[in-house]
Amino acid sequence: MRYQWQGDGWASDAYLAEYYYPGKVDALAIFEFSINGIWLLLTYHLPEVVAIAALTAGALLLAAASFRKFQGEFPGNAIAVLLALCLAISVAVALLSLYPLGDVRQVIYLGPVVFLAVGVAFQGAAGGLAGLMRRGWLAPALVGVVAVAIALAGVDNLRQNSPYGTSYDAQAVFAFLEENVAEGDLVYVTGSSAPSVQFYQAEKPSNYYYGRGNCTRVFDPCLRALADLVISLPNVPNRIFVTHANEATWPTTSGEAGILELLGEPVSVEGVITEGVFNISLITYAKESVELAARSADQSLVSGEPIIRSDFDVYLSENRLAYVKEPCVPADTEAQFFLHLDPVEVNDLPEHRRQHGFDNLDFDFADHGTIFDGRCTAVRSLPEYDITRIRTGQYGRVAGGFKDLWEGEFSFNEAE
Repeated sequence: MRYQWQGDGWASDAYLAEYYYPGKVDALAIFEFSINGIWLLLTYHLPEVVAIAALTAGALLLAAASFRKFQGEFPGNAIAVLLALCLAISVAVALLSLYPLGDVRQVIYLGPVVFLAVGVAFQGAAGGLAGLMRRGWLAPALVGVVAVAIALAGVDNLRQNSPYGTSYDAQAVFAFLEENVAEGDLVYVTGSSAPSVQFYQAEKPSNYYYGRGNCTRVFDPCLRALADLVISLPNVPNRIFVTHANEATWPTTSGEAGILELLGEPVSVEGVITEGVFNISLITYAKESVELAARSADQSLVSGEPIIRSDFDVYLSENRLAYVKEPCVPADTEAQFFLHLDPVEVNDLPEHRRQHGFDNLDFDFADHGTIFDGRCTAVRSLPEYDITRIRTGQYGRVAGGFKDLWEGEFSFNEAE
């Protein structure tokens, strides 16, 4: 509980505020808060009828013990003291605004002692009544009746408050997808809705893609992952159906992290299912937008002659290197790229690289590149300091170590 045990109370100024004592020192108000909190605690763990029966059994047991109607010591003394101690501590921390008390999941830690005390109360009351009536068989019979009654009450409680209830119709969502998704469309399932999709579908269709992570509160990674996926596909879809947790987590207009900014202005986004917690947004004109963005990128990054010609042609544009290969397949990008820069002044290097005399900017294609229409392009920004030589290429693992798959270099002095 180290994260919840806070000086100002766990969520005491938010959704749990009503489960803390808010008033000043007032004996009557404190008593009412304590009794109400204990009652809510019991009914959170037990159906109301069982809680009432347990309290009645406990009262009868205590009365019988007080009047010594049966011989021997009360066997539940230890349990009664333990329950009383736990309840006292729970009430005290709620009164001090340290931890909530009531019918909330934060009190589930008291479940074991509550269940144990209720069982002892029923068993003790049954034994006491059997002793008073001098009928030994009555005790197990009463315990059996109580057990059946608790089971029936529990079943009825589950029917009224099913833990498997749902706030949306998942079947309607899949019926919509089945009816509207055409050949060539893409269905992108965000991380938060993926379990539902996997549960209801026996097999994953080839045009379904699952996003990583949960985008319930932060949608920017989901948008960027979708944009990266779209531009890496051999055939960019023009329509993309996005399933997500709820409408509020999926922006439909351009902005700081909007999908329009990532895929381009021609893209249109529309919420087609927006009720409940499992919704669908439709992105259209994605293919046109990606093609436009790709042409624009080529014009700005890939112009003139490459400074290195090899498996990948390398272009220098201002302070950026562009690696281009065409035709290209994903297998061509699996090996890591190495990029070594010799500075004019060694002291310009980061401190941890000065002893080596050059900078190491090795990278993976997945972090800096895209595949579009059979063309692989990766862009790597150069540091601010002056450079005399660039050495770059790809290396792969072989028996006994690593081997350069291709390499090339460019010297600024020779170019001048």
